[in-house]
Amino acid sequence: MPIDKDFCDRIEIESISVERDEGLKQLANTIPQLAWMADSEGFIHWYNDRWFEYTGTCPEEMKGWGWQRVHDAEALPKVLEQWKHSLETGEPFQMTFPLKGRDGKFRPFFTLVAPLKDPSGQVLQWFGTNTDVSVLQEKEHALQKAVEELKEASSQLVQAKENAEDNFAELVAYNNAIGELALVSITDRSGHILQVNRKFCEVSGYLEEELIGQDHRMLNSGIHPKTFFAEMWETILSGHIWHREICNRSKTGLVYWVDSTIVPLRDNSGQVSRFLGVRVDTTARKQKEMGLREQLKESRCVYHIRQDMAEESVLDELCRKIFSRLLPTMQFPEVAAGLIEIDGRKFPSDNYRENLAHQLQAGISVSGKTIGELKVFYSQKKPFLLPEEQNLLDTITDDLGRWVERSRAEQRIRHAATHDALTGLPNRLLLQDRISQIIVQEGRRPGHAAVLFIDLDHFKIINDSLGHNMGDLLLKEVAARLSSCVRGEDTVARQGGDEFIVVLHMIANAQDASIVAQKILDALVQPYSINGEELHISGSIGIAVSPNDGDGVEALLKNSDTAMYHAKEAGRNNYQFFAQEMNCLAKERHSLSTDLRHALEREELRLHFQSVIGMPGSKLEGMEALLRWQHPKLGLVSPLKFIPLAEETGLIVPIGEWVLKSACAQIKAWQSQGYNVPRVAINLSARQFRHKGLVSSLTNILNESGVEARCLALEITESMLAQNVEEAIQILMQLSAMGLEIAIDDFGTGYSSLNYLKRYPINTLKIDRSFVQDITTDSNDAAISAAIIALSRSLKIKVIAEGVESKEQVAFLARQGCRHYQGYYFGKPAPAREITGNLERSTLR
Repeated sequence: MPIDKDFCDRIEIESISVERDEGLKQLANTIPQLAWMADSEGFIHWYNDRWFEYTGTCPEEMKGWGWQRVHDAEALPKVLEQWKHSLETGEPFQMTFPLKGRDGKFRPFFTLVAPLKDPSGQVLQWFGTNTDVSVLQEKEHALQKAVEELKEASSQLVQAKENAEDNFAELVAYNNAIGELALVSITDRSGHILQVNRKFCEVSGYLEEELIGQDHRMLNSGIHPKTFFAEMWETILSGHIWHREICNRSKTGLVYWVDSTIVPLRDNSGQVSRFLGVRVDTTARKQKEMGLREQLKESRCVYHIRQDMAEESVLDELCRKIFSRLLPTMQFPEVAAGLIEIDGRKFPSDNYRENLAHQLQAGISVSGKTIGELKVFYSQKKPFLLPEEQNLLDTITDDLGRWVERSRAEQRIRHAATHDALTGLPNRLLLQDRISQIIVQEGRRPGHAAVLFIDLDHFKIINDSLGHNMGDLLLKEVAARLSSCVRGEDTVARQGGDEFIVVLHMIANAQDASIVAQKILDALVQPYSINGEELHISGSIGIAVSPNDGDGVEALLKNSDTAMYHAKEAGRNNYQFFAQEMNCLAKERHSLSTDLRHALEREELRLHFQSVIGMPGSKLEGMEALLRWQHPKLGLVSPLKFIPLAEETGLIVPIGEWVLKSACAQIKAWQSQGYNVPRVAINLSARQFRHKGLVSSLTNILNESGVEARCLALEITESMLAQNVEEAIQILMQLSAMGLEIAIDDFGTGYSSLNYLKRYPINTLKIDRSFVQDITTDSNDAAISAAIIALSRSLKIKVIAEGVESKEQVAFLARQGCRHYQGYYFGKPAPAREITGNLERSTLR
């Protein structure tokens, strides 16, 4: 029997397009054949349910080469010889051999085996099916009997043909008589067209040869419900004449209406064998009636929408009202859904869902520029009423564009009243309102508001010496830097002159305020390049935290102002809390910073390792080294507390060097014990990355430890690549040339740019845990994760999902093509001694 090439081609194509084994397994479990999958070396690792039903075996018995026990001993050598040949050449094969069933009997099975290849042609796995051919003999006997019956039926068909020809002659005469006015057709009992007249072709737009033999349903317009045609078929099949008005669709896609009469025709035995259809074109009358109704509906719809636009000021609510008016006006409201997109924002109707394709749309424009679209979809293949419904959408979008333009003008007026003209920041009026709102929210949920009063040090000198224009430009730069130091929910305002206010929304404690204050101080002292001049300035910050430092707007502003003057008195370029109790917390943070300086020499730092798992197969494919601090008094200190301290104080450089040395020492220890150690990833801080001795330090550590560079991966963040691009390229090129892999950690949370992915030698992207956490419930997180996976695949960059904690997250990521995972679902970070067991299992596999 020749090889079924179509089958093999289909399997190879599916192996490229289906990016996860699970889909193929599900498919294999739906077919009647026995099916199995083997790895590239011929090791069978999966069978479908049909295999176990037939053989009566269990998965444990069939692992590896266990399949041989159900093969006939005489045929087995030939099977093994053919299997070996295919494994060596990568070619498919087919053959027939017996397999033993659960009843102990052998039955012949026709076997097809095909390789599953990647785009480069490399065999990834093998997929095989076994088809029971024992029933073919029975089918041959049945076929012989059918041939005899066919001969008998043939003679009957000859007689039937003669009868049909007589009947056709009669119908042709009748057709010629009415053909000039009516659309005439003859169909068989199942609705296939046998004959049409010229008028039928003229109205439908089809040629006669395009209609003959086709199902009459090809003219279905989709307008009538299924019950309409069910009643028609019930009537004519029972031998009764059916008469109704029908809407059909022509070859060009236009609908036309006909007054239709269908007459059943009986054969010599009295049975209904064909149907005569006589139709009169009523399109003109019908369109006139419908046009009048549509005009009335559209006028009412537009009238109510314009009323809504006059009364409504919120875009979300206006879009909801538009759909409540528009969708019932459509020709098929029961299957209609809508979507409005404006400036990238989407406003769907309640019944809208993704992947709807059958649509009408109209652009929304403001001042001649398109800003969005209004789309109406049918969830079924129903026709839109053209041009009436298109004209309706155009009218609504014209009105909506004018509404958006008016709303923007009103918004500009409101913005001018509540924002500083120079910097665009909220002014004192809006600031007071924001603080009032936060104080109200404090009573409803845990958290505090912090007010940071910032005064620029010696700004008057710059303003007086360089002029007010330079001073204004400097204030704008300061405003931008302040905004970059806070979260989106926080507020940065200009109090006036060189005074700024930062309001932190719902912080956990005073320490959070001190972290932001230090971040602001660090940002302010960086040089400013303005009109060719390099300027330097610092700031003094006073901090008041509610409710201890005041439970009202004026109290918080006054007390933060007082604290700011204490900062001035303390030498400027620092922050001070209003209350002594708050200063105590800041001192505690200073104490922790001091203890951190001694943590290295006291050997209080530890390394934990977290596995990176490859799927399918749950194979250990990598690890990440994570730093921990075992404080003698405080116990295990969170990295979220001491890592920022290390960054601020510069201790991150020696601590980072300790991490590199310790990780290499542990890798070498594992290797010396005979373990196969996967690549270990180590995080580099921004200071480490920019440190001039990074490359030489890494080289020395690798040489001293005896660990090869290929055993390490260095994780950096996107923000490191956004500054001094040329220097970053040079550093990464040197690291890559050493054999180190480069991974982008927390991808998507920082300076995401396709440009640096193209320019830099990046090997791996790690999807940040913030996207993975709600990936199964938040459509935005799901879309971002899917986009990152697709991007990495197109750029041939490995992608790892961080923070994976559930099988649902794994399932979603796997469907998108992600194959590497890290998170508590697979294992928490653990000391080296606990990870060793995983290495043993990995090595034994």
